[in-house]
Amino acid sequence: MKKPMTLSPCRVCGGGHFTHHDVLWGDLIAQWDLSSSEAQYINVQQGTTCVGCGSNVRSIALADAFLRYHHSTLSLREWVHTPVARTLQTLEINEAGTLSGVLENIPGHRLVHYPEYDMMALNLESNSFDIVLHSDTFEHVSDPVKGLTECRRVLRKGGACVFTVPIIIGRLTKERQGLSASYHGHPACVDESMRVYTEFGADVWCFALSAGFVECRLVSYCYPAGLALIAVA
Repeated sequence: MKKPMTLSPCRVCGGGHFTHHDVLWGDLIAQWDLSSSEAQYINVQQGTTCVGCGSNVRSIALADAFLRYHHSTLSLREWVHTPVARTLQTLEINEAGTLSGVLENIPGHRLVHYPEYDMMALNLESNSFDIVLHSDTFEHVSDPVKGLTECRRVLRKGGACVFTVPIIIGRLTKERQGLSASYHGHPACVDESMRVYTEFGADVWCFALSAGFVECRLVSYCYPAGLALIAVA
């Protein structure tokens, strides 16, 4: 399948060439009751990648939101070497796609892994980070508001949690409690850390405000495939 939209330059490396392959499979499409148009933009989100750095649209959208928060027009590869980057304490929860290898150039960068670090009870000091990043993780957390509350707790005042979740834009959020188990990753996956508890919809911003963030912005690298959120503490 060809990518169905024209993309702006990659916010990770600045490249302008992309390739695509579909990543969704039939059972997952059926479990989420996705229309053909919804499956198409999720396939772009996960399966359209920058030839230059290998980042998919989801990761590029996260980089875009991170850079917008810092009011920067640089690529992420350029920005991590700026004086501002050297002053930040940055927490990455799970590898944020291909961004991890770039973010590690920030001197104050720390990477922890879920579920080793429980997102609902982070073993980290309060008010210790300027930025928290994670990508497509909250759908696997049984209580996403509690997880976001923990992200806010470890942030300094005015800091931000920048993150992505799969968003079905034409729906409201739905909990999967009582439904058949659904897993991301691949068709045979039964890893409980990949189990989906929440199918996020257009009201995803409510979760951040419910967790005590004072502001939540939904920003678009390319709509509707490449969306990310900036929640300000």
